[in-house]
Amino acid sequence: METKMSKKQLEDFFSRALLDKKLKSQLDECGSSNTCIAAVGKKYGHKFSPATVSHWQRDHQIAT
Repeated sequence: METKMSKKQLEDFFSRALLDKKLKSQLDECGSSNTCIAAVGKKYGHKFSPATVSHWQRDHQIAT
């Protein structure tokens, strides 16, 4: 049985992307496609859904 990646683990994945130029480049190429972001995560051994990415993005919007 597979388990979904928690929001904390997703945050760690995004933090890793800040330090890994290749990973960041791949995520940049995804643009706003959360399906693509989830697919890149899977390539790096992470399991999370596009919906988890959407929820994380919503929770981390910068107030303007």
